[in-house]
Amino acid sequence: MPDDLTPGQEARRLMRRHYYGVLSTTSQKFAGYPYGSFVDYVTDHQGRPVILISALAEHAHNIFQAPKVSLTVHDSGSQTQALPRLALLGEAKLIGPDDAHHIRSRYLRYFPEAEPLLALDFAFYRIEPHHIRYIPGFTQARWVSPADFLALASQLTDTEESILAHMNTDHADALAGYAGRDRSETIAMIGLDSDGFDLRIGEKLQRVEFDGFVADANAARERLAALFIRGS
Repeated sequence: MPDDLTPGQEARRLMRRHYYGVLSTTSQKFAGYPYGSFVDYVTDHQGRPVILISALAEHAHNIFQAPKVSLTVHDSGSQTQALPRLALLGEAKLIGPDDAHHIRSRYLRYFPEAEPLLALDFAFYRIEPHHIRYIPGFTQARWVSPADFLALASQLTDTEESILAHMNTDHADALAGYAGRDRSETIAMIGLDSDGFDLRIGEKLQRVEFDGFVADANAARERLAALFIRGS
């Protein structure tokens, strides 16, 4: 991770390098109690988490009545109090049709097993951050503003899929190099954003971070080439 990141940028990168967390909603069945559940998520290009939930789920019933939620994610290890973690407090909002195609494509690249659910009562929700509690290590807790947490607008929303297609079709050697694996393994780039990209290696996901902010396709290609050369 670069040394010159703000706390909000560090927190966003922490959110991006994980793919599930604990969603806390306000119970409608038991008034006043929080209700926690595990959820898969992907981040959009600004770093906001997107979840797929069934209308029958308990947390969905809670969100319908009280959309203010929190999502907690953390790094794993033996000394949990010394590891980075965050709680994003925000409002869960149903994603409308204008954004649904892009979100659907991005989500299914990470969780292809979810595709049959889209024919049922499942829908995508985006959590709009209002407050972020970021704890990079022991005794280092701080509040982060959405303005510091969210990524600046970039052109990658429109060019991500073409970059992925190009990398997966023409650059198997580079993908193996990014992953630190042999080319004989099945490796695919499934997502790319301003902070880095995600690889699927068999059934596992691996995050690779850029050493700075990437705003467009040309900058992404330069960073990808530099990473490959550095690892060669």
